[in-house]
Amino acid sequence: MVAITVPISVDAIPLVKCAHAAAAAVPSVDLSAPGAAAAVADACRGVGFFRATNHGVPAALADALEERAAAFFALPHKDKLEASARPLGYGSKSIGCNGDVGWLEYILLSVGSGSVAAASLPASLRAALEEYTDAVREVGARVLELMADGLGVAEEHRGVLRRMVAPDEADEMVRVNHYPPCPCPLAAGQRGVTGFGEHTDPQIISVLRSNRIGGLQIMLPDGRWVPVAPDPDSLFVNVGDSLQVLTNGRFQSVKHRVVAPAEGQQSRLSVIYFGGPAPAQRIAPLPELMREGERSLYRDFTWAEYKKAAYKSRLGDHRLGPFELPAA
Repeated sequence: MVAITVPISVDAIPLVKCAHAAAAAVPSVDLSAPGAAAAVADACRGVGFFRATNHGVPAALADALEERAAAFFALPHKDKLEASARPLGYGSKSIGCNGDVGWLEYILLSVGSGSVAAASLPASLRAALEEYTDAVREVGARVLELMADGLGVAEEHRGVLRRMVAPDEADEMVRVNHYPPCPCPLAAGQRGVTGFGEHTDPQIISVLRSNRIGGLQIMLPDGRWVPVAPDPDSLFVNVGDSLQVLTNGRFQSVKHRVVAPAEGQQSRLSVIYFGGPAPAQRIAPLPELMREGERSLYRDFTWAEYKKAAYKSRLGDHRLGPFELPAA
């Protein structure tokens, strides 16, 4: 067991209600199937989240990254702090700069010019992150093309979303989250300790992979929280806030959270790739999607403007609220 030794007490981390409903509500899409584009679009309209199978990322890449990340998190706390470079690098318990906390430790890194900016990490972990991120970026790009296809975008314009997260221009991030078992006597039965509080992702797309330990939950459109069964062989795709705007609300960004493992359970480890656009990219409904007479639900903004606003907010805030236009 890996312990977290930092000043914040477990008593300061909020409890959440555990979801025990069937995970059947989570759509699953075979990315290699002929009907993948329609299935992706249906999942993004209905839930904003889906499990992707037959994605093409070699299992060896994911396994190597999981092994090397676990070895890093097993290091003494003082050694891990050498990789800290706020807001990037190693962090523990504090999420962002606005008071959000969770029972986790993590590595948050920028992906620039096709490489992971992580000079302070062990070389083997850095190499594994770069290989894995390259592979998952390609999956994200392929999914964005399927989304455009499923939305009915003409064939000559189906690269419109993919181009927004093109390497060398996009604002891409990769995050490795480690949730050790939490020794909290209050966490029992219907309650659990917050690993990562409820939120939506501000970017266009997020692609997640975890080990065999559960804890991830998503909120359905009716407000119910449901657990997402872990599956290391699959990837999980989130619709982000920016994609909700780009589709003028056709796709909905999904609210999600993580409940930390209880004492006696194994640690949860997840890796998330975030595909965001270039800072100057205008975020507005795509002209290729807008029907005659359809009005935008959002005012125009740039990714830099939205990212700045998002990082000033709390995790659970409705970040798109200030950018929504009043109903006619």
